[in-house]
Amino acid sequence: MASPLRSFRPARLPSPASRPDLRVVPARRRVAWVAMVLMIVVTGLMLGAAYLHTHISERQLEIDALDRRFGTAQEHIDVLRAERSVLRSPTRLATEASALGMTPGTESEFVPVDPLLLAVVVAQTGQLPDADRLVAGNFTHFEPLDQFRLVKAASQENP
Repeated sequence: MASPLRSFRPARLPSPASRPDLRVVPARRRVAWVAMVLMIVVTGLMLGAAYLHTHISERQLEIDALDRRFGTAQEHIDVLRAERSVLRSPTRLATEASALGMTPGTESEFVPVDPLLLAVVVAQTGQLPDADRLVAGNFTHFEPLDQFRLVKAASQENP
């Protein structure tokens, strides 16, 4: 029996006129372009992240400075409030008043307000004062001009 390799015959080659025109084409550089664009994008993102981080850090420094200033101002307000409470204390006021020659009052007198007079004042001014404050005699919650208007109206003088 004959060996299979010896019985193999090469195929006939086509004639040069019937062959297709084949040439070697240079390889495309797509991989290089994609890598370069990707590097540019990554570099841009890294620069943007660095800028953003720097900007956030600057803002945080400003916030910290404002927070320190706020704390200092709050402490100053606390000191001023403490000084104010000392200055407004009744014992200090009594001491200062006695140093000026003042003496405590011995009598108090309440001035009754006629309801008809109050009605006239309300009609003239067009404003209804809070009845609870009028009954309690606490005029400290009125504005200064309202107090003036009520006093002048009670004494029957025009404001």
